[in-house]
Amino acid sequence: AVPLLGVMEASQAYSYFGNKAVFFILGVFILSASMIACGLSTRISIWVMEHWSETPGRLVTSTYCFAGISSCFMSEHAVAVMLFPIIHEIIQSLNLKRDNSVFAKSLYFAMAWGCIIGGAMTVLGGGRVPLGVEMLEKATAGKETLGILQYTQLSFPLVILLFAGGWITLKILFPADIQDIEPARKALRQKAMVMGRLTFQEKGIALIMVGTLFSWFGFGDQLGIANIAIIAIVLLFVLNLITWKMVEAHINWAIVLMYGGAICLGEVMAESGAALWMAEKLFSNLVESGTAFLFVMAILSTLFTTFMSNSAVIAILLPTAISMSPAYGIHPVLATMTVILPSNFAFILPIATPAAALAYSSRFLSLREMVWSGSILSLLGLSCYLLLLLFYWPMLGLR
Repeated sequence: AVPLLGVMEASQAYSYFGNKAVFFILGVFILSASMIACGLSTRISIWVMEHWSETPGRLVTSTYCFAGISSCFMSEHAVAVMLFPIIHEIIQSLNLKRDNSVFAKSLYFAMAWGCIIGGAMTVLGGGRVPLGVEMLEKATAGKETLGILQYTQLSFPLVILLFAGGWITLKILFPADIQDIEPARKALRQKAMVMGRLTFQEKGIALIMVGTLFSWFGFGDQLGIANIAIIAIVLLFVLNLITWKMVEAHINWAIVLMYGGAICLGEVMAESGAALWMAEKLFSNLVESGTAFLFVMAILSTLFTTFMSNSAVIAILLPTAISMSPAYGIHPVLATMTVILPSNFAFILPIATPAAALAYSSRFLSLREMVWSGSILSLLGLSCYLLLLLFYWPMLGLR
């Protein structure tokens, strides 16, 4: 639509789909797909859940923690896809019913919330951060950026606080209503036995994944995280550890294209002046201080992500936030974090993120339960964001 309206040349619009952020997102998806396709991720999740499942409460906690920690290092969508069938098998082994099983609800919420919250810790949990960083660099002509370690430094207090709040919310709202989960533990042990010993393929993929993670955190700013991802993928193919047919089915191409479109839309809004015009119309006479402006942007980001993808939220709000930064004396990185972090608070509706959609598709969760429990977490997230804005980020020199 952008070329048809004469806003941008078609060649320029299509070039954003070959952006480094898009290639990084694609690289993360392929790496995640290789772990799922070879069975390595399933093996790890079964081992964790089997060894930390003596009681119903510990099984929920292990599911929640595994989903959160895994989403720090691979796409949260992939983690949800990996855990969903395992949880389904556990629930079947316990013969739980859809109409009255609180324990089943807690497992699915643990999966969804763990993935959503954990995915906000690092740039690897999804495409939000690479998308936001790319838009920040373009808006500031490359003068400002957000490194992989810098982002984690800025985000981790919020993630830790929200993760703890999510666990407490799970325990209060969805306490276990069963005592014996031995059938579930037997099902997990049987599944582990069927998988057999660790294969050469799994060992090779695990080694490359560990090396990739080390390179991202150690040399990501110097070499470029997209370049490291591409090198890792080339190694997987050259060493014959994966085939294209093996990983293709696990790659969400719609999301890859969606992020390319979001970058294009954000660039159009910035270059055309639409972002600045919209910001001036909305905020010039309503918000006086920079802190109030940022908090309003965080609220808008949280509200928008309830009804649309976080990439669309970033494409709409981030150009506006960055364009108004000079007027309020705000650091552009602070404006970027203000949009990126709350855009991850997709707890309320199943359409907001694949993890929530998968949990809802189990038919154990009602829409009412998702809305009221998700609203609690969204409010917790905004409260944690406000603490970062007022106290933590100023300590790091971001104002």
